[in-house]
Amino acid sequence: MTTQRKPYVRTMTPTWWQKLGFYRFYMLRESTSVPAVWFSIVLMYGVFALKGGPESWAGFVGFLQNPLVLLINIVALLAAVLHTKTWFDLAPKAANIVVNSEKMGPEPIVKALWAVTVVVTVIILAVALL
Repeated sequence: MTTQRKPYVRTMTPTWWQKLGFYRFYMLRESTSVPAVWFSIVLMYGVFALKGGPESWAGFVGFLQNPLVLLINIVALLAAVLHTKTWFDLAPKAANIVVNSEKMGPEPIVKALWAVTVVVTVIILAVALL
């Protein structure tokens, strides 16, 4: 026996995500993967340039000094910071830390993650610049 009813098909416009702020921010956060791919490719280029010798390395440094590449790297850095912030905000939700029979709030965990990030960044900069 067949039915004469037509199935309900909910329409989905290409701009569905623009209606709510939550979805806009979600799309922004997910779009940080594009600059991450850029950074990964540049990093691999740098490793191969380092392996190629002084002339190859000089070409890589010249590439990094291009204003367009510098701008793209700044965008990639900002995207990485946004992604890091949202990841650090998510971390306390995954870890239930109990101190004195009370669940620890998210603030100490997020602050500790940022502190570790700052310390590691300072150490890497010190090694690179000294």
